[in-house]
Amino acid sequence: MASGHVMAAGLGRALRQMEQTIGHFFSDRQLLQEALTHSTFAYEHRDKESTDNERLEFLGDAVLDLAVSDVLFRRPEKFAEGIMTKTRALVVRENTLASLAKDIGLGELLLLGKGEEATGGRDKPSNLANAMEAILGAIYLDAGYQKACQVIRNLLEDPLRLAIAGDLVYDYKSRLLELVQATRGNSILQFQIMEESGPVHERQFTAGVLVDDQLIATGIGCSKKEAEQQAAREALGRLDCDRSGCSTRPEEDDTTGG
Repeated sequence: MASGHVMAAGLGRALRQMEQTIGHFFSDRQLLQEALTHSTFAYEHRDKESTDNERLEFLGDAVLDLAVSDVLFRRPEKFAEGIMTKTRALVVRENTLASLAKDIGLGELLLLGKGEEATGGRDKPSNLANAMEAILGAIYLDAGYQKACQVIRNLLEDPLRLAIAGDLVYDYKSRLLELVQATRGNSILQFQIMEESGPVHERQFTAGVLVDDQLIATGIGCSKKEAEQQAAREALGRLDCDRSGCSTRPEEDDTTGG
């Protein structure tokens, strides 16, 4: 569904799905549209006084920093200032926000100019991260800081946990994608949830990472995102090993457990 059609329809299914995923349905639909409007689209439709999302991005960036700072400050570990600063930087950086935006389907909803659309603007990390911040700024204006903070805590729960555990030194999924693109050209990278187990309040997920439909590695986590990150981490080790010349086999043939 084209983004222009989604916005024209007002209450398109894709928009509602995104709102349900983030846990906020906008009262002010104009705020939502503005958050999704790239500067190139606003320029091409300046006769209609379209407003781009840059001001909302500025606001959302500030709200995001404050919300994450508040979460880190209240942690029982009582982290030192330097650790909180580094952890926050990992959580709010472009790669993390772009990955989050992809997860909630934000790219398909962006309003882009023709040139930006033609050059793959829906998948550009900068566009996705900026739109994610704009959405947060829009939520702040639509429902206040407490609601925005609640949405941020829910959406960033996994990145925060990984960062605090030291497993978000970089985004393993993003790094894996970069490695595959650099070494395997047009190979297709996919993540699949292969198994769910445990009671509802203690679910455990097993994710697999596939390159050209070949299972490379698996990972386990208490959420789908965490399992995918762990699978990507394992896959990076295997592919890096392959590049350096050591023996690497697909996951399904690996009986050594290493």
